[in-house]
Amino acid sequence: MAKFCIHCGKKLEDGEVCNCRASQNVVANGNMGTDMLEVLKGMFARPIDTLKAYTDGKHFSLALILLGILAIVTALFTCSLVKNSADALFGSFGSASLYSMAMTQVEVSYLKVFFTALVVFIIFVFIYTGLLYLVNSVIFKGDKDFKKVFTMYGIVSVISSVTLLVSSIFMFVHFALGFIVLTLGMLLNMVYTYKGIEFLGVKDQNKHGYIYLLTAVFYAIVLAILMLILS
Repeated sequence: MAKFCIHCGKKLEDGEVCNCRASQNVVANGNMGTDMLEVLKGMFARPIDTLKAYTDGKHFSLALILLGILAIVTALFTCSLVKNSADALFGSFGSASLYSMAMTQVEVSYLKVFFTALVVFIIFVFIYTGLLYLVNSVIFKGDKDFKKVFTMYGIVSVISSVTLLVSSIFMFVHFALGFIVLTLGMLLNMVYTYKGIEFLGVKDQNKHGYIYLLTAVFYAIVLAILMLILS
Protein backbone atom coordinates (compact mmCIF):
# COMPACT_ATOMS: atom_id res chain seq x y z
CA MET A 1 0.00 0.00 0.00
CA ALA A 2 1.34 3.41 -1.02
CA LYS A 3 2.38 5.79 1.77
CA PHE A 4 2.23 9.58 1.68
CA CYS A 5 3.79 12.40 3.68
CA ILE A 6 1.25 13.62 6.26
CA HIS A 7 2.48 17.20 5.70
CA CYS A 8 2.78 17.70 1.94
CA GLY A 9 1.09 14.61 0.51
CA LYS A 10 4.16 13.41 -1.40
CA LYS A 11 4.15 9.69 -2.25
CA LEU A 12 6.88 7.89 -0.28
CA GLU A 13 8.74 4.67 -0.93
CA ASP A 14 8.83 2.01 1.79
CA GLY A 15 10.98 3.33 4.65
CA GLU A 16 11.44 6.78 3.05
CA VAL A 17 11.13 9.88 5.25
CA CYS A 18 9.95 13.06 3.53
CA ASN A 19 12.34 15.99 3.68
CA CYS A 20 9.73 18.60 2.79
CA ARG A 21 9.91 22.02 4.43
CA ALA A 22 6.56 21.50 6.17
CA SER A 23 7.79 18.31 7.84
CA GLN A 24 11.04 19.98 8.92
CA ASN A 25 9.24 23.02 10.32
CA VAL A 26 6.87 20.94 12.45
CA VAL A 27 9.77 19.04 14.01
CA ALA A 28 11.96 22.12 14.41
CA ASN A 29 9.33 24.44 15.83
CA GLY A 30 7.77 21.87 18.10
CA ASN A 31 4.40 23.64 17.71
CA MET A 32 2.15 21.61 19.98
CA GLY A 33 -1.07 22.96 18.48
CA THR A 34 0.08 22.16 14.95
CA ASP A 35 1.19 18.69 15.99
CA MET A 36 -2.17 17.98 17.63
CA LEU A 37 -4.06 19.03 14.50
CA GLU A 38 -1.72 16.97 12.31
CA VAL A 39 -2.21 13.90 14.49
CA LEU A 40 -5.99 14.37 14.65
CA LYS A 41 -6.21 14.66 10.88
CA GLY A 42 -3.55 12.07 10.17
CA MET A 43 -4.93 9.28 12.38
CA PHE A 44 -8.06 9.21 10.23
CA ALA A 45 -6.58 10.10 6.82
CA ARG A 46 -3.14 8.38 6.95
CA PRO A 47 -2.93 6.51 10.28
CA ILE A 48 0.15 4.39 9.56
CA ASP A 49 2.15 7.33 8.22
CA THR A 50 1.10 9.41 11.24
CA LEU A 51 2.18 6.69 13.67
CA LYS A 52 5.49 6.41 11.88
CA ALA A 53 6.06 10.17 12.00
CA TYR A 54 5.04 10.73 15.62
CA THR A 55 5.99 7.53 17.46
CA ASP A 56 9.14 9.00 18.90
CA GLY A 57 10.30 10.00 22.37
CA LYS A 58 10.53 13.61 21.13
CA HIS A 59 6.72 13.69 21.03
CA PHE A 60 6.29 12.38 24.59
CA SER A 61 4.80 15.71 25.75
CA LEU A 62 2.29 15.58 22.91
CA ALA A 63 1.31 12.05 23.97
CA LEU A 64 0.82 13.22 27.56
CA ILE A 65 -1.53 15.97 26.41
CA LEU A 66 -3.47 13.64 24.10
CA LEU A 67 -3.89 11.06 26.86
CA GLY A 68 -4.86 13.82 29.27
CA ILE A 69 -7.59 14.86 26.84
CA LEU A 70 -8.72 11.23 26.56
CA ALA A 71 -8.80 10.95 30.38
CA ILE A 72 -11.11 13.98 30.61
CA VAL A 73 -13.29 12.74 27.74
CA THR A 74 -13.49 9.30 29.36
CA ALA A 75 -14.55 10.82 32.68
CA LEU A 76 -17.25 12.91 30.95
CA PHE A 77 -18.41 9.85 29.00
CA THR A 78 -18.65 7.88 32.26
CA CYS A 79 -20.86 10.60 33.77
CA SER A 80 -23.03 10.53 30.66
CA LEU A 81 -23.24 6.74 30.83
CA VAL A 82 -24.25 6.83 34.50
CA LYS A 83 -26.93 9.43 33.78
CA ASN A 84 -28.29 7.49 30.79
CA SER A 85 -28.37 4.31 32.85
CA ALA A 86 -30.17 6.07 35.71
CA ASP A 87 -32.70 7.57 33.29
CA ALA A 88 -33.31 4.17 31.70
CA LEU A 89 -33.67 2.44 35.08
CA PHE A 90 -35.81 4.94 36.94
CA GLY A 91 -37.63 6.09 33.84
CA SER A 92 -39.35 2.70 33.86
CA PHE A 93 -41.52 4.04 36.71
CA GLY A 94 -43.51 5.66 33.92
CA SER A 95 -44.69 8.67 35.90
CA ALA A 96 -42.84 11.96 36.24
CA SER A 97 -43.69 12.18 39.92
CA LEU A 98 -42.60 8.60 40.60
CA TYR A 99 -39.44 9.18 38.57
CA SER A 100 -38.64 12.30 40.59
CA MET A 101 -39.29 10.41 43.82
CA ALA A 102 -36.99 7.57 42.78
CA MET A 103 -34.19 9.98 41.84
CA THR A 104 -34.36 11.69 45.22
CA GLN A 105 -33.83 8.31 46.88
CA VAL A 106 -30.66 7.69 44.86
CA GLU A 107 -28.36 10.70 44.94
CA VAL A 108 -25.63 10.50 42.31
CA SER A 109 -22.56 12.71 42.78
CA TYR A 110 -21.43 13.28 39.21
CA LEU A 111 -18.42 15.23 40.42
CA LYS A 112 -17.28 12.16 42.35
CA VAL A 113 -17.99 9.93 39.35
CA PHE A 114 -15.96 12.28 37.12
CA PHE A 115 -12.85 12.38 39.32
CA THR A 116 -13.01 8.66 40.11
CA ALA A 117 -13.17 7.81 36.41
CA LEU A 118 -10.35 10.28 35.69
CA VAL A 119 -7.99 8.79 38.29
CA VAL A 120 -8.85 5.18 37.41
CA PHE A 121 -8.27 5.83 33.71
CA ILE A 122 -4.86 7.44 34.31
CA ILE A 123 -3.81 4.48 36.48
CA PHE A 124 -4.96 1.99 33.85
CA VAL A 125 -3.10 3.86 31.09
CA PHE A 126 0.19 3.58 32.93
CA ILE A 127 -0.50 -0.06 33.77
CA TYR A 128 -1.18 -0.91 30.11
CA THR A 129 1.75 1.04 28.67
CA GLY A 130 4.03 -0.39 31.35
CA LEU A 131 2.98 -3.92 30.45
CA LEU A 132 3.36 -3.19 26.74
CA TYR A 133 6.88 -1.90 27.42
CA LEU A 134 7.65 -4.99 29.50
CA VAL A 135 6.44 -7.42 26.84
CA ASN A 136 7.90 -5.54 23.87
CA SER A 137 11.24 -4.52 25.35
CA VAL A 138 12.08 -7.18 27.93
CA ILE A 139 10.49 -10.33 26.55
CA PHE A 140 10.85 -9.63 22.80
CA LYS A 141 13.96 -7.39 23.01
CA GLY A 142 12.36 -4.38 21.29
CA ASP A 143 12.95 -0.67 21.84
CA LYS A 144 14.16 0.05 25.39
CA ASP A 145 12.69 3.57 25.50
CA PHE A 146 9.47 3.65 27.57
CA LYS A 147 8.74 7.13 26.23
CA LYS A 148 8.45 5.71 22.72
CA VAL A 149 5.97 3.04 23.84
CA PHE A 150 3.95 5.63 25.76
CA THR A 151 4.04 8.06 22.83
CA MET A 152 2.73 5.46 20.40
CA TYR A 153 -0.19 4.73 22.70
CA GLY A 154 -0.81 8.45 23.14
CA ILE A 155 -0.96 9.06 19.39
CA VAL A 156 -3.43 6.19 18.94
CA SER A 157 -5.59 7.62 21.76
CA VAL A 158 -6.91 10.24 19.33
CA ILE A 159 -9.17 7.51 17.92
CA SER A 160 -10.64 6.80 21.37
CA SER A 161 -11.18 10.49 22.18
CA VAL A 162 -13.12 11.13 18.98
CA THR A 163 -15.05 7.88 19.40
CA LEU A 164 -16.16 8.71 22.95
CA LEU A 165 -17.23 12.22 21.96
CA VAL A 166 -19.23 11.01 18.94
CA SER A 167 -20.79 8.07 20.79
CA SER A 168 -21.81 10.38 23.67
CA ILE A 169 -23.69 12.59 21.22
CA PHE A 170 -25.38 9.60 19.59
CA MET A 171 -26.38 8.19 22.98
CA PHE A 172 -28.54 11.25 23.60
CA VAL A 173 -30.40 10.37 20.40
CA HIS A 174 -30.47 6.60 20.83
CA PHE A 175 -28.49 4.62 23.38
CA ALA A 176 -28.02 1.54 21.15
CA LEU A 177 -26.74 3.68 18.27
CA GLY A 178 -24.18 5.32 20.55
CA PHE A 179 -23.07 1.91 21.79
CA ILE A 180 -22.54 0.72 18.19
CA VAL A 181 -20.39 3.77 17.45
CA LEU A 182 -18.42 3.13 20.65
CA THR A 183 -17.81 -0.52 19.74
CA LEU A 184 -16.64 0.28 16.21
CA GLY A 185 -14.32 3.02 17.47
CA MET A 186 -12.76 0.79 20.11
CA LEU A 187 -12.17 -1.92 17.51
CA LEU A 188 -10.43 0.64 15.30
CA ASN A 189 -8.34 1.74 18.28
CA MET A 190 -7.28 -1.88 18.87
CA VAL A 191 -6.27 -2.27 15.22
CA TYR A 192 -4.08 0.84 15.26
CA THR A 193 -2.55 -0.08 18.61
CA TYR A 194 -1.53 -3.37 17.03
CA LYS A 195 -0.14 -1.56 13.96
CA GLY A 196 1.73 0.83 16.27
CA ILE A 197 3.70 -2.11 17.68
CA GLU A 198 5.48 -2.24 14.31
CA PHE A 199 7.36 0.93 15.29
CA LEU A 200 8.55 -0.28 18.71
CA GLY A 201 11.75 -1.95 17.58
CA VAL A 202 10.82 -5.62 17.09
CA LYS A 203 11.69 -6.20 13.44
CA ASP A 204 10.20 -9.67 13.17
CA GLN A 205 6.57 -9.01 12.23
CA ASN A 206 5.69 -12.59 13.19
CA LYS A 207 6.13 -11.57 16.83
CA HIS A 208 3.89 -8.49 16.79
CA GLY A 209 0.73 -10.51 17.32
CA TYR A 210 2.25 -12.22 20.35
CA ILE A 211 3.33 -8.86 21.80
CA TYR A 212 -0.23 -7.57 21.50
CA LEU A 213 -1.77 -10.79 22.84
CA LEU A 214 0.56 -11.15 25.84
CA THR A 215 0.07 -7.50 26.79
CA ALA A 216 -3.72 -8.01 26.70
CA VAL A 217 -3.46 -11.21 28.78
CA PHE A 218 -1.20 -9.61 31.41
CA TYR A 219 -3.46 -6.56 31.50
CA ALA A 220 -6.54 -8.74 32.07
CA ILE A 221 -4.73 -10.59 34.88
CA VAL A 222 -3.72 -7.33 36.58
CA LEU A 223 -7.29 -6.00 36.33
CA ALA A 224 -8.67 -9.24 37.77
CA ILE A 225 -6.24 -9.05 40.70
CA LEU A 226 -7.16 -5.42 41.35
CA MET A 227 -10.86 -6.27 41.29
CA LEU A 228 -10.31 -9.08 43.80
CA ILE A 229 -8.32 -6.77 46.08
CA LEU A 230 -10.87 -3.95 45.92
CA SER A 231 -13.83 -6.29 46.41
